[in-house]
Amino acid sequence: MIERFKNIFYGLDRAHGVTLVGESNGDGNKVKGKSFVKREPVTDELWQKHLDGADSLGIIPINDDNKCKWGCIDIDSYAEFDHKKLINKIKQFQLPLVVCRSKSGGAHVFLFTEDYVSAGLMQDKLNEIRSVLGYGGSEVFPKQRELKSKDDTGNFLNLPYFNCGQTTRYAFMEDGEAASIDAFFELYERYKQQDIKTIEVKRPETPYSDGPPCIELMAENKIGEGGRNNALFHYGVYAKQKWPDNWKSKVIVFNETAMQQPLSDTEVNIITKQHDKKEWGYKCNDQPMCSLCDKKLCKKRKFGIGQEPVFPSLTDLQVVNLEEPYYYMNVDGDRLYLDSAKHLANQVLFQEECIKQLRINPPTVKVGDWKKVTTALLTNAEITEPAEGTSTKDILNNYLEDYCVNRIQKDDYEDLRNGGTYTKDGFHHFVFDNFFNNYLSRKHWRVPYQRTSQMLKDDLNCTTKRVGKTKLSVFAVARFDKKTETYKPKTFKKENY
Repeated sequence: MIERFKNIFYGLDRAHGVTLVGESNGDGNKVKGKSFVKREPVTDELWQKHLDGADSLGIIPINDDNKCKWGCIDIDSYAEFDHKKLINKIKQFQLPLVVCRSKSGGAHVFLFTEDYVSAGLMQDKLNEIRSVLGYGGSEVFPKQRELKSKDDTGNFLNLPYFNCGQTTRYAFMEDGEAASIDAFFELYERYKQQDIKTIEVKRPETPYSDGPPCIELMAENKIGEGGRNNALFHYGVYAKQKWPDNWKSKVIVFNETAMQQPLSDTEVNIITKQHDKKEWGYKCNDQPMCSLCDKKLCKKRKFGIGQEPVFPSLTDLQVVNLEEPYYYMNVDGDRLYLDSAKHLANQVLFQEECIKQLRINPPTVKVGDWKKVTTALLTNAEITEPAEGTSTKDILNNYLEDYCVNRIQKDDYEDLRNGGTYTKDGFHHFVFDNFFNNYLSRKHWRVPYQRTSQMLKDDLNCTTKRVGKTKLSVFAVARFDKKTETYKPKTFKKENY
């Protein structure tokens, strides 16, 4: 069973997700807990513990080759989610998907492939599918098209069939009934794809098929209270482009036909007067449109966004927990690396990194809007521990060892004034000022002088003392295990001429 389950959900093998489950918050579904990435290999023991219900396992679908064998649409819902309605819609579009109940009570909609495909292709196909199903705002896994480095772990998804004998994270059969893990294996064999490029996401023709896809879906599903004003304003942009002579009447009709409860005449008049005064762009980043968005398709449509600059979706900020932290985030699904907090504080610097790394230039937004975006990112940021050996302490220790072992060895304490180290009685001795200014500075070390000095004492067990006739102030650290090598001139065999 382990092997079959592992072969289906295998992903990145050098890290995995861990979720510590807490107490229920009282709604019967959502539970409080802590989730984080653990930089350790995914062992058979971890797979077994997941199926046994001991420890929940999260897998990162994208591997180091930027490929995957599965992807997922994560429909997050803490109310009573209608899984059967979703399954029927999937049947309607004839899509080869497997629906599972998620930990929160929502849905994980899986697409499986027999062989590895590029993460970008999987993303593109699932983005098409989520939009036509009416869940354009749901997260798609893999969340990255590529990993930036061996330090980048991407994002994980909690797997189904935790405690497989009595699980609440089960797959659904075609009739909406819960599937045992053996039945799930049969579903997998039935729906796994050899070529996901051939999956057709067929949208039915509608009166709005030449406009933003979100308008089609809003008209189909009816717009509820809370999103009506934004939706009607958004529709007004489309109507003015398509029917410049009688767009106002079209706005009135859309209000009557696409709303669960139409807006009042007064509210409709306010919206039309706004459009009378100015040519507006689409409100792609506002609800309910952003939850129904398909940017790629929208750009192709006659009255879609076209080349109109649209601010990208910024999600999944990861903070690598160092003294000088660095960051990863997703920009419309593409992975962005930021080496400093200043790129989040300054919109221009952020745009420069997007141009450099992703070849895109996000439009400038108001200062207040940028602050809202970054605040939301930081509030929901995932804190990850650095890879082993990459913490500030580890790096400083490596630099110190290199300086003490591989630099010129001095003959006595007084020679230390000119740099280098003097090894005596099991200790390396060095002048901190030389180490900091002549060595660390060349390594682009960014920790300040005083802080570095304190780190040597507190974290690396260095001591200070005065030595020699002149009472020179030096640092001392226990001799590193690596043998100090001394230079020996090469000798040549004497030739006979």
